[in-house]
Amino acid sequence: MRRRASDDPAFSGLPVQACAYVTAVILAGAVCLIVAALRLRLEHVGLFAVLLGLAVAASAAKIELPLGRSQSNLSLSHAVNFWALFALGPAPTALIAAVSAWAQCTLRAGARNPPHRVVFSIASLTVTVSAAGLPLILIMGADPGSVAALARAAAVVAPLYFFVNTALVAGAIALSTRQPVARTWQRNFLWSAPSYLAGAALAAIATATWQRGWFGWLALLAMPLYLVFRSYHTVVARLREEQDETLRAMDVQLATIEALALAIEAKAGCTPEHIRSIQQYAVILAEEAGLSDKDVQAVRTAALLHDVGNMAVPEHILSKPDALTPEEFDRVKTHPRVGAEILRNVPFGAPVAELVLCHHERWDGLGYPAALCGTAIPVGARILAIADCYSTLQTDRPYRPGRSAEAALDVLRQSAGKAFDPDLVELLIARLRTSAALPPSVAEAVAVDEGRLALQDIAGTHREEQTLYEIAQALGSNLGVDGAMALINDKVSRLVPFTTCALFLGNDEDGYTCRSAHGPGTEALFTWTVKSWSDLSLRLPACADGRDAHGADLKSLLPCPLNFEGHLIGGLVVYHTIAGCFTDEHRRVLGRVSEQAAAVIYNSTRFEQTQHESHTDPLTALPNRRSLDRQFEAGLAVAAQTKSSASVVVLDLDRLKEINDTYGHDAGDRALRAVGSVLASTVRASDLCARFAGDEFIVVLWDCSPEHEARRVADIQNAVSAYPFEPRPGVRVSLSISAGSSRFPEDGRTFEDLLASADERMYHDKAGRRSRNSGRHASRAERA
Repeated sequence: MRRRASDDPAFSGLPVQACAYVTAVILAGAVCLIVAALRLRLEHVGLFAVLLGLAVAASAAKIELPLGRSQSNLSLSHAVNFWALFALGPAPTALIAAVSAWAQCTLRAGARNPPHRVVFSIASLTVTVSAAGLPLILIMGADPGSVAALARAAAVVAPLYFFVNTALVAGAIALSTRQPVARTWQRNFLWSAPSYLAGAALAAIATATWQRGWFGWLALLAMPLYLVFRSYHTVVARLREEQDETLRAMDVQLATIEALALAIEAKAGCTPEHIRSIQQYAVILAEEAGLSDKDVQAVRTAALLHDVGNMAVPEHILSKPDALTPEEFDRVKTHPRVGAEILRNVPFGAPVAELVLCHHERWDGLGYPAALCGTAIPVGARILAIADCYSTLQTDRPYRPGRSAEAALDVLRQSAGKAFDPDLVELLIARLRTSAALPPSVAEAVAVDEGRLALQDIAGTHREEQTLYEIAQALGSNLGVDGAMALINDKVSRLVPFTTCALFLGNDEDGYTCRSAHGPGTEALFTWTVKSWSDLSLRLPACADGRDAHGADLKSLLPCPLNFEGHLIGGLVVYHTIAGCFTDEHRRVLGRVSEQAAAVIYNSTRFEQTQHESHTDPLTALPNRRSLDRQFEAGLAVAAQTKSSASVVVLDLDRLKEINDTYGHDAGDRALRAVGSVLASTVRASDLCARFAGDEFIVVLWDCSPEHEARRVADIQNAVSAYPFEPRPGVRVSLSISAGSSRFPEDGRTFEDLLASADERMYHDKAGRRSRNSGRHASRAERA
């Protein structure tokens, strides 16, 4: 029997102990072969040639045994080796065994065996023949051709040959796969003992027949060998057929599990490549750790289903980009228990549920849900934790970008002995250093491509629901139109591709104006006057800046109306530079966003309007006393900090009572509005202008010199005097305004002090203006 020493085709890929063992066996085989060559005495050349030919033929006619990951084969070459031992002695048999071992490894081999496997097989069989030949001289005695001597030789040599041969190969396999030697030998070799005993018995009979010249009977002896060979072949074929059926059933089961697991993970935003990479690393590590085929299959299945319990965790927690609260993390920690409960009654034939339950336990005992530590954690769960961490670190997450493979390995090294089993971490790192991960097969790649669309649909549905949830949650705490539109522009771009996003407010009676916009063409959108909804939903803005960053024109649009309580209040419109890029699915998604945004935008506009009205004088549209106090306090703090100046100018409209008494209060209101209009157009945008009370206005000039202050006050008074005010049609009345100013910090450091000083000077100015007006009236009377 021959068996592969490892699944890794490279000798360097074997563990250190296995490399040392294989090397020792090869050296021992070389010594035995050299000794055999030195002692070679061919007294029966013809028999030697016949046995050599039979050995090669028997080795080539081997039966492949389906015994798991390490492939094995069976041949009848050991019967030929027994015959050679009994008839020719150990030295010629060693040469025959070496050639037969080479033939068994190379002739009719399904794949080319690596050199170290071929050499090991030759060496192990040479050592076996040499060891089995040692007691022959003592056993066979003076009459080696007697039946009794041959029977004694067969009884002793057969068990010795079987034990040495199988023990050498089992040791190589056990060290390569890190399994116990005794268990490996018992499971994979003990069953073949009868074939060795039968082969030795037939070899003894063949030797006796050859020595007596009964060559015709040798043909009859070939019949039992052939029947044994055929029976093994039939049994193995049936075993392989049943195994293939079992494997197909397991593949169907695993494929079903994989499809459902990928669907669940796609809903959570994970890609098929990520799930398969976890599975791949877990299987590699399980095989390197020497787990049995059954345990490797359990790890393979658990890798697919380890996060199935996330279905019990709210999606907004799983997708949260920020750090979790303690309460949210406690909810996340329930997913291993939930996943294990879901899988508890599924007859996997392996402890898959247990691996799912324990895959978040830590080596130092700080994990969850049971706070297990060290070797109390199932080895499969320890493997799964390492594979999950290594793959996840290289994947983008809502709360962080993916890392490089080397950075992920650094995290594993730092966490070895804390979160992870240090021996398993070193095992994975060593394997990744010596060989790259195997790519998926062509069939797997095709399956991925065929299933990708369905998984993308699932992931897209989840992304839509999550985005709409985030929009609704954020809009619920947002009272500003600009903030709401910035949020929509950021979130909706995940679901609907667009270049520019704009909000239009209005109705078909008053028309629509652009209230907010993001992207190329915004300046033109703000100046675009749209008369009706049909015009807005069908026309693209014809403007010079309606282009993207590369100069491409906006060529398509997708409008969605905003309806609140049955009334059209505006519309949400997105534009793109690619013609016809919007689909019905995009329209549906944007419609859902519009439904959520309509009430928020309506309330936001009402809130902004109310806020504006609370800080605006309704008669003059200037800031009111409340707005003046707030803005002046902030400006005064800046002036004090920068050690700059400020001027407070109090203005009072002259003869307002006379206008009210003569022309009515409506004329007086129009006079106040006229003064407000003059002030709004005359005062700098950086300064502050407000209606204080009644006929008084206040202007604050920031960082203004006394000379400039005087000019500014004179300009304001001249502009008011030049205003063509008509209290009645055809009647023109000149307006005038008195002014008084104070300076910060010379005249005071508070608004009250500055106001009192400016108010006093304003009354002085008013008195002076009255005196001058009275003098002018008196001179006119004298002249008359």
